[in-house]
Amino acid sequence: MLIFLQAIQNEEDRSRVEHIYQSYGSTMIYIAQGILKDRNRAEDAVSLAFLKIIDNLQKISFENCNKTKGLVVIIVRNICYDMLKSEKRAKSVPLEEFEEIAEDAEDTPLDCAISAESYDSVMACLSDMSDKFKDILRLKLVYEYTDDQIARMLGISKENVRVRFHRARKALMDEMEKRGVSNA
Repeated sequence: MLIFLQAIQNEEDRSRVEHIYQSYGSTMIYIAQGILKDRNRAEDAVSLAFLKIIDNLQKISFENCNKTKGLVVIIVRNICYDMLKSEKRAKSVPLEEFEEIAEDAEDTPLDCAISAESYDSVMACLSDMSDKFKDILRLKLVYEYTDDQIARMLGISKENVRVRFHRARKALMDEMEKRGVSNA
């Protein structure tokens, strides 16, 4: 970690990274070790996560510690999944080869997320969704990152971000419909 800190020229940025490390470093190791089942690989994943955090430091808001913690957890979790995927390169077809799914203007399931009275219901629906869907919805809607920013953070293409977001919205709509939560 000291190498990363020494590479940062700006004293304010250095203190921000140090604050993130002191506040969330052990949580990041815990998450990574839970996914990778190996302490050394977990430390590698956290190091890679800090490289991404340093690259996106100016975009991180430190006003809400829950948002910051959520963001660092999403980043380290996705790096771990990427590490696992690279090890197990299955005979799968990349999403980029599939036809891009057009977004339907009428199919906007998250209008209800804006209203305060349905926020808890939406969050309950989100809790039952896969991490891949939860992460993309949070990055796009809560943290308000662009497709480009999300693609760089998650190490995927912009097209893949759009496809995941479309599928996550659809899954959220289905879950909300199943629970009887109105999206009007």
